[in-house]
Amino acid sequence: MTVAACRSILICAVALLAAACGLQKTPHAGGSHGRHPLATVTPPASGTPRTSRSPRAAVTTCTSAQIQVRLDTHSAGVAAGSSYLPLDFTNVGASSCTLAGFPQVSVAASSTGRQLGSAATLDRSATAQLMVLSAGQSAHIWLRLVDVTNIPAAQCRPAAAAGLRVSLPGQQQGTFIAHPMTTCARPVTGTDVLTVEPFRPGAARPGTAQ
Repeated sequence: MTVAACRSILICAVALLAAACGLQKTPHAGGSHGRHPLATVTPPASGTPRTSRSPRAAVTTCTSAQIQVRLDTHSAGVAAGSSYLPLDFTNVGASSCTLAGFPQVSVAASSTGRQLGSAATLDRSATAQLMVLSAGQSAHIWLRLVDVTNIPAAQCRPAAAAGLRVSLPGQQQGTFIAHPMTTCARPVTGTDVLTVEPFRPGAARPGTAQ
């Protein structure tokens, strides 16, 4: 074989080798596009809380079994022919619960006796709000009791009452709060003898009716 022929064969071999290498590099050049979607997936950090994806435990409505009702006579006051009495509602249970709107309040002849007059009128001039009471926390409401001596006896029929019967919104079971008073034994047209405000957070502040 001549020297020229050997050179021709060597040049061909080099060309074929270069072409083969080029074919091997082609998938690498286009491979970055094929892996692009994987590059956009970022795994969550190891410290990310998983509880954020779990639904929060529902806070249930307060029941009579977990709410202690107390009449705060030290914060009570008198103004313009009416008495203002605050009632504190304390969560004595182990878990949080919600209170909203107005409690049901009436005047009772005795701890187990009949209701006297009309149940408390709701004072809707104050905005009702939903509040969550953790264990040990309190909310309060204010009651306004009209001095019935200013109402004609024929309309009022004054009667001695032993106290208040208080129920949480939407619940039948009530709590009796001893507080002797004189009230009207019958409904009085045009006069709200007993008025209740909505729940407010915390304990009542003396002398403010708030």
